Amino acid sequence: MKNPFIYGKEVQGTSFCNRKLEIKELLNDINNGQNVLIYSPRRFGKTSLIKEVLRLAKKKGVLTVYVDLYPAFSKQKFIEIYAKSISKSFQGKIDQIYTALKNILPRMIPKVIIKEDGYQDFEFDFDKSASVAPILDDLLMAIKKRADKLKKQAVVVFDEFQEINKYDDNEIEDKMRSFFQSHNNVSYIFMGSKKHIMQEIFFNPNRPFYKSVKHFPLDKIKKEEFLKFLTDKMTLSGIAVAVEHLENVLKITDCHPYYTQLLANILWEEIKDKKKLDSSDVSVALDKLINRESAVYITLFDYLNLNQKKLLQALSLENGYQEVFSEYFLLKYNLRIPSIVQKAIKVLLEKEIIYKENGKYLIFDLFFQEWIKRKM
Repeated sequence: MKNPFIYGKEVQGTSFCNRKLEIKELLNDINNGQNVLIYSPRRFGKTSLIKEVLRLAKKKGVLTVYVDLYPAFSKQKFIEIYAKSISKSFQGKIDQIYTALKNILPRMIPKVIIKEDGYQDFEFDFDKSASVAPILDDLLMAIKKRADKLKKQAVVVFDEFQEINKYDDNEIEDKMRSFFQSHNNVSYIFMGSKKHIMQEIFFNPNRPFYKSVKHFPLDKIKKEEFLKFLTDKMTLSGIAVAVEHLENVLKITDCHPYYTQLLANILWEEIKDKKKLDSSDVSVALDKLINRESAVYITLFDYLNLNQKKLLQALSLENGYQEVFSEYFLLKYNLRIPSIVQKAIKVLLEKEIIYKENGKYLIFDLFFQEWIKRKM
């Protein structure tokens, strides 16, 4: 039998854990043409969630476009990626799609690409030496025009949106804000994995997107929902489980989607043959996980300087102590002066080893935190 717990990639269908309230709210936002910013710490399942939302929206007749901007290292690349994503939203014969693309993107030349498996795709040429402004104008109006023509509601998702922060100017931001604010039948959803950059783009009063979107912080999955998910998957595998043992899994992972799926994946492999979950199995699975990841954690830890290591050790043992600049904290962990802590925090935030939530500095990787505790 295939392991029912999937981690490290997008999940869908029966592998997707609930999020019914979030899905309902986002579908309602799409129906109302509301622009949304989805943000959360890494590995909370943002992409899996939005792909499920897009699947359901498409079933309801909504025109859907998903744009992965991770490779968009320049404005020209942004244009290519967005145009290609738009082309994937078309259905019909290839010559009809070609004509339709020429109508909504008149300054770009679509080229039909035949893949080895016979799949037909589009790529786009345009004058990269000229100003991109007119091409951007066409591009940012394209989905609005299609939605109007088809008399449909539409949604465009920009994933890894923080990449636009690398560009030399705010031209794309300025134009997006200018165009999108009047597109009542199109919902634009922005997501990114670099929380501090996304906050700079959307929370800074001097940036175009300030106060232009609904904020949608993505929380951890509720304990009762995750508990049912774990129980159902184990039971369908023919494994007898006691609820308290699965509650122990969620206590270890704090209901974090990625780390729960990861630990459950290893746990399932440990007990799939004996068809029973005993109290010791969770500890065995956790030990196996920590041992398996230890080489990565050693490399990561060795790369840090002494004060950064001290701070991580302190945060691990104090589990996100709030008063990191207090005399108690500085003396207990031999960090001496607040400026040392401030420098260490800055580096660890930039490296996304820690993040700040409700006034506390927390370590992203829960199992890295456990590894540090064990080393202490």
